[in-house]
Amino acid sequence: MDLVVNVENVVKKYTTGEVSVQALKGVSLSIPAGAFTSLVGPSGSGKTTLLNLIGCLDTPTSGTVSINSTVVSALNIKERARFRGAHIGFIFQDFNLIPV
Repeated sequence: MDLVVNVENVVKKYTTGEVSVQALKGVSLSIPAGAFTSLVGPSGSGKTTLLNLIGCLDTPTSGTVSINSTVVSALNIKERARFRGAHIGFIFQDFNLIPV
């Protein structure tokens, strides 16, 4: 089975001043090639955070994110941007690029 996305024991913490919020706590997920997958959960459960990690927009505090056998969580910001441009597409829920 070819894995397109593999997330292993991912933790993501956000810190603002003295306040620290753990958005993801040891999340693991594997998505095989050809699979149709949805992330579902209540507001604040970490869905957007996980998608930002898989989409190479952010890096985890710990753990690994791999896409097509490339450990994208180990790439620097420029390498992630090049990888994202070559391999990932986004469809946004809102019109983020067009002024309303």
